Parts: sequence; C-alpha cells; structure tokens
Amino acid sequence: MGLDANAMSPLFSSTLSVPPALAAVKCVFLFCAVAAALAPAARAAEPRVRLNEAEYRDRVLACWMGKNIGGTLGMPVEGQHGPHNFTYYTNLKQGEAAPNDDIDLQLLWLKALEEHDGRVDARILGEYWLKYVPVDWNEYGVGKRNMRLGLLPPLSGEWENAQWKHSNGALVRSEIWACLYPGLPALAARMAREDGCVDHGAGEGTLAEIFMAAVESAAFVEPDRDKLIGLGLAAIPEKCGLARAVKAALEAKAAGKDWKAAREAVIEASKATGWFQAPRNLGFIIIGWIYGDGDFGKSLCTAVNCGDDTDSTGASLGALLGILGGTKAIPAKWREPIGDKIKTVAVGGFKAFGDIHEFTDHTVAMAKKVLAEGEAAGKVAIVDGPADLAGASGTLAELPEAAKALWDLSPYKVTFSEADDVYLFLDYQGDPVIQAGLPREIRVAAAYWHSWRSEKTNSRNSESMADVHVTVGGLGPGWRADIGGVFTMGSSRYTSSVDLTLFAPAEAHGVHRMWVEVTLRGKKFKLPLTLIVREPPPKVEEGDLALASKGAAATADSELAREPGCTPKAIDGVICGPEDFETNRWHSSIETQHPHWIQVKLPKPTEIGRVVIRFADPKGYAVKFQGLVAAPDGRGWTEVLRQENNQESRTFRATFRPVVTDAFRLVIEKSANPAWPTAAQLSEIEIYAR
Repeated sequence: MGLDANAMSPLFSSTLSVPPALAAVKCVFLFCAVAAALAPAARAAEPRVRLNEAEYRDRVLACWMGKNIGGTLGMPVEGQHGPHNFTYYTNLKQGEAAPNDDIDLQLLWLKALEEHDGRVDARILGEYWLKYVPVDWNEYGVGKRNMRLGLLPPLSGEWENAQWKHSNGALVRSEIWACLYPGLPALAARMAREDGCVDHGAGEGTLAEIFMAAVESAAFVEPDRDKLIGLGLAAIPEKCGLARAVKAALEAKAAGKDWKAAREAVIEASKATGWFQAPRNLGFIIIGWIYGDGDFGKSLCTAVNCGDDTDSTGASLGALLGILGGTKAIPAKWREPIGDKIKTVAVGGFKAFGDIHEFTDHTVAMAKKVLAEGEAAGKVAIVDGPADLAGASGTLAELPEAAKALWDLSPYKVTFSEADDVYLFLDYQGDPVIQAGLPREIRVAAAYWHSWRSEKTNSRNSESMADVHVTVGGLGPGWRADIGGVFTMGSSRYTSSVDLTLFAPAEAHGVHRMWVEVTLRGKKFKLPLTLIVREPPPKVEEGDLALASKGAAATADSELAREPGCTPKAIDGVICGPEDFETNRWHSSIETQHPHWIQVKLPKPTEIGRVVIRFADPKGYAVKFQGLVAAPDGRGWTEVLRQENNQESRTFRATFRPVVTDAFRLVIEKSANPAWPTAAQLSEIEIYAR
C-alpha cells in the first residue's frame, strides 16, 4: 500500500477552506458516531475486521525496519537545533543500525507481555523499568527514582517531573501497542497511556504516545493520511500543546509555505514547552509526513532536518510509513546499508531479540493472543484468508470517547488489579507530601473491573455486595491514621471508597513508606503508600525592601518560554522548597547564553547593606555571579558583591558597605547544572538596610 500525499477522500478534499487534516478532526466525531451507528452488528463468532496474516506480518516488519532506518538517519545530530540538510545517512557503519532506546523499550515491553500472559499495566511495566533499564536519562531517571521511593505509576511520572513529563520518551515507544492492536486505536491508546504515565504522568509526553499509538493502529486499516491525522487529533485534548503544534504544521502547508516556514511555525506554537519536548517533535514528525510527497526517504529527511530529537522523529515517522506501506514502500537504498540487526543501548539483563525478523515473529504471535481476549475479542482477527476491512469504521469510531476517558485519569490515583475481578485504587489526591501537624487525606476505593470498564451501571445485588476493611501498616513512631470505617462495594461501575486521614509528628522528616491493607472477601491486599514530609517553607525576614507588596518591581533579561511572567515571582515573598521549585521562581531563557540578569527597582532611593539570594532548583543554583547597585543619579552601576565559586545551593547571604540606591541587579555568569548550561534561576531576592 503506497503513500499518495495527494490522495484524499472527497470529504477532505482541497476545496475546503481549512487544511484537510483539520477538516478531518472537525468531522471525526461525527464520522465516528455515524460509523458506529451504521456498522453492521458483529456476529459473536466473527470478527468485524480481518487482517491477512502475511500482509499484517509484512507491515509489522516494515514498522520495525522503518524504526531502525529513521533512528540511524537522525542519531548523528540528536539534540541539535537545526535546521539540517540531510538527503541520506551520515556516519553510517555499514551493515549496522544505530542503537536506539526508542526500539529497546519496546523489546522489553514484549518480554513483559510474554511473561504475563499478554496482560500488563503501568505497574508491571514499572517493575520492568527498575529491573532491566540501567540508564537514568531525563524522565527515565525521574520515573525510576520515584518508583524506588514507593511512588507507583502514574504518580511515578508526575511527581517532581515538571521539566520532563512533556518530553519525547513515551512518544517514541508507541508502535508496540499499535502492532498488537491493529485497527483498534482505542485499545492501543489505552495501552499507550499505561506505558507513558510511568515516566510522564499526565503530561504532554503521555498524550503524545496516545496520539501516535492511535494513528499507527488506525494505519493498519485506514490508508488516508489526513483522516489518520484527524483521528490522532481526536485522541488528544483540543487545546493541548501537541494539538497546537500539529495544527501549526498543517496550517503552514495549507498556506503554501515550505517546510522550513512550517518548522518555524511549529517552534512558535510549541514555545511553551520548548526544545526536546513532545509538542515540538510531534510537529516535526507531521512536517516530515505532509511535506514528504509520499516518498519514504524525503519524508524521513524532512523530519530529521527540522532538528531537535532527530533520532526519535526519524524513527517514529519511519515506523508509521512502514505500517502504511509495508516493506515494498521502503526502498532498498535505505534498507540494505543497515541490515536487519537490532543494537540495544538502554536495556540489559535479558537476551533481547537479535533482529527485526525475530522481533516481528514475536509481535505477531502476541497480537494473535491479545486480539482473541478481553475487549479486543470479536473485533479484529489475523487470518490466513483475504483481508476484510468492511467493519473498520466501527473500530475506529471507538477512539474519541475512549481517548476522552484517558484524559480524565488522575496522575495521583494508583490502580491495583491483583484482587481477582476487582480494581483497588489508592488516590493521593495531590502530591505525595504531608506536613507535620496537618491532616493528610488519602482515598481508598474499589470497583469490579467488568462494571468499571462498562458505561452501563448494574443494579446492586446481594451476590456482588462485599464489605471492604482498611487498615494502615508501617506507621512510624508518632504517626497516626484515622480511618473512615468499613465501606461496602456493590456492583455499580462507580467506585465505593473510604478516606484515610494521616498525621505526622512534629519531628518527622524525609520519606516515609507504609502500606494500606485492604481485606476483601477474606483476602488481604497490601497497597504501598509513600508520603514525603514537607517542612514549612522559609519566610523572608522582617524589613525586606525588595517586596512587590512594598512597591518594588522586578525586571530580567529573559524568561523561560514555558514560564512566561515568572520574573515578579522573585519578589513576591514566597520562597520555594527543594521539591516545588518550579512553582515559584524566575527562570531565564535557555535559548540565550550567559550572562543572565534580574533587577529589583526599589520605590525610592534607600540605603542598603545586605542581600539574600534564595535559589530555586538545588541542582541549578548560581555558581558565578555579581551584585550591582545603580548610582543615585541613574548613571552607571557599582559592584557591591562578587562570587566566583559559590557552593550554597539554597541560600546565599552577603553584606557590604551601605550604599544609597534605588536598584539592585544580580548578574549570573554561570550555573551549577551542566545539563542546562545556559539556564539561570532563583526563587527570591531579599534586600535589607543592614
């Protein structure tokens, strides 16, 4: 099935006043509703969609082949801003694909599926993260650290992950779910959420994996590019950063702009999250797809030439084009130089599949299994005979409503499925923190899995009624838990619950691991619970002259694109803690080099002789900086302090000869975090007379 960039159904023809794919997303909800209503009722023993096994296997093989090709093409310039001018591989090692974590983790997910009878969830995937992924890159490290603390998915991907939960690590591992649920984008999207939330919580990164998994799954039964993009947009919130980036690319194409102008449009649309984040890189994938003119190599090169996370954009688009066109759509000049081997870089401790053929065989075998069970049963089947896609509109119609349900899932609610036919839920209802002396509520809930998944409610009956007893174990000295009592679970799809109220003693500090024990129908289940004691935030001292409430004003050379308006936070009197520093700080742009500066203008000339600088990120404090005061007549600046090698990560204090001024400027020349060498940040500037 070749790609034809100009082929569109009449519904999405170029006569529309908006780009075809945008027209598609506007129409997709109506399309899905009508399709669901008109689709013929499936017989119990017959699937709605049949995929010929040989054709399906070829497209799965092409998926992994395209993944290897795109990753190898983009690897040499990964992380570079671009634009580039690739037309073919560079730095190629003949006969060998570049190692790529984008495919590594999908090898691991298939291992997990094979070892768990085809049934995995976020918690099981999290266990495999800890056991088989040795690297701690960005969100990988955040998710693993949190799980080691006892914070299970999806909380593992949400807590203290504001910087990376919108990144690309989930976007790039979507293909396994699409290949296992071909033509079932709703189920592929659900599994993508289970996967993505482990290290991306409820961020744009998880939504990006949902988008890609839905598009790739639908691509097994729907060849039209614009309809597929429309389905992808229907799978994510309309106003999210991903949607803005995708629409920016589509609108640039519709306006007749070239790919470089489309790239600039995507960069502008994604500035809130910025470099190496999912919105921008998904936009670049779309640019490669819509500007590639149906040519495999041109499409991949265009995506990679946009820059940023180039091995991931190339790999994701290569996999998608492989699903759409099969191996015949991938020219020999791209296939032959790298061969079929898989070279891993991010997993270890098990024997991975050696090449894409072995990976494909195991993928196909697992797909046959999962398609015959659970909610997939009776919808799609892999058969020896001819393909029949007549019922595909019905399976695609399930996506929008199913996707909306995924958006509503809380990143603070941990799900446990060990209790036979019951889901147990531990809902933190917010960050996993507790402050000594203050009550902290945790909700424990339960629901029957078959009724919770259904949209229909069932009447309560005595056979399904069950009392649920809850206790808390592992409490430290002085800790207390008040429990709301026993609750009864009925057959309704809606959960029944009880609230726990925990109290930490005044001397408590650090991380506290405990458990909630649930007794249900004579069985006991331990749900791990971790709370981190948060100390009361420090306060500015009496006499601080640099407060906005006293008439001071702050200006800076720049601000982080995703934190616009952050400069006044440096004089609001609120000092962030080491865990919540992203909520209250000034952060410079990362697009410009040091030095960065922030300045406080006092309401009138005043004698000052002491400053206190409160840093934000403990890893990103200022190392080299100077303090300047303005001359009373406004002509020039005088240095009052200089620090060449600061080691104080939280608070820096300095006194100097008293001077009359109406402005203080802090100039930061170097920060501590080598991962962000152009960044500067702080939480508060305090200025005192003495």
